[in-house]
Amino acid sequence: MRELDSLQRADRRRVLAVLHGLADDSRPPGCEKLYEDVYRVRVGNWRVIYLIDEPNSRVDIGAIRRRSERTYRRVDDLFR
Repeated sequence: MRELDSLQRADRRRVLAVLHGLADDSRPPGCEKLYEDVYRVRVGNWRVIYLIDEPNSRVDIGAIRRRSERTYRRVDDLFR
């Protein structure tokens, strides 16, 4: 929530639209598998990194980050 709250209004609206869309389609067009069940989806300069938990029919959001060199650092620690 902290990452989402820090976004500007226009970016927040776009990210929220994608988050709501993940409820219907956990693998939308343009998503990219990072490893195992961890995916990312682009929203402009922002990346939403999430885990698909198939057995429980859940999508866990790990991070909402601005694209940079550090965006994918320690991604594997987000879901431990």
